[in-house]
Amino acid sequence: MQEGERAGRYVVEDHWYRRMFAASPVAQALSDADGLFVAVNAAYCELVGLPSAELIGRSATVHTHPDDLALHSSVEDLMAAGTAADKSVKVEVRFVRPNDEIRWALLTLVPFTGPSDAEWTLAAVLDITERKEVEDGILRASRTDQLTGALNRRGWSDHAVSVVDDDSVDTVVAVLDLDHFKQFNDHFGHAAGDALLRDFASTARNCIGAEGLLARWGGEEFAITLRNCDRRGALRILEALAAATTNSGVTFSAGYTVQRPNEGLRNTLDRADALMFQAKRSGRNRMVTDAPR
Repeated sequence: MQEGERAGRYVVEDHWYRRMFAASPVAQALSDADGLFVAVNAAYCELVGLPSAELIGRSATVHTHPDDLALHSSVEDLMAAGTAADKSVKVEVRFVRPNDEIRWALLTLVPFTGPSDAEWTLAAVLDITERKEVEDGILRASRTDQLTGALNRRGWSDHAVSVVDDDSVDTVVAVLDLDHFKQFNDHFGHAAGDALLRDFASTARNCIGAEGLLARWGGEEFAITLRNCDRRGALRILEALAAATTNSGVTFSAGYTVQRPNEGLRNTLDRADALMFQAKRSGRNRMVTDAPR
């Protein structure tokens, strides 16, 4: 008997498809035209941490991360575009399990014809949490100074804008340079110098708080960006940092300035850098700012 003839002897009945769906190791969910679950398999329930009884008749919003709800709302438009292009739709979203654990998932969405030719959606879901963690780790490493844990120049360029938003009152940028750091290194050794830089960065992070951003700009030079802060507030923070590092045996010179209207933060940083050199030329161990405009 030929292979084709042998295959033709079998008729795959509907209940076999249902058993295949239920037993599949790939998480799968079937939703109706209103986006409500009609069927979910065991792998899907395990992924989201909810039994089928708590999913059927509800939408994926029940376990979707709040920050991804807007993406969930756009699925209908994405499906329409995918259907027009005769392509499946792939979406990365975060699921929140009942214990608040967050899992990243890659959804592959395809049209599915329901009863009376209703437009349903079948989702095959792959847990990509480990992949995302590796990717995020690589990205953090590329943006972070390995010695101090502060941002590096690339990290500052990528993230500095994130500390400024429409509700920000003022943004201050400061550039700091440790005084006589080369002599410290020569006298105490590079290991002690590295420890000093790590301790300084840690202290700086504590002083600037959640409203600030710290970057190691190079060598013994650091950049600080402060949101919702004016010159007076920036001076208080810099003075607090100077007091907190008194016992280190090394002082710093700083230049700081307020971002001007319609000015890019990099231009603000360049001005703060020039003010820092002015502080150096004026005798070091001081903070210098420019006149308000």
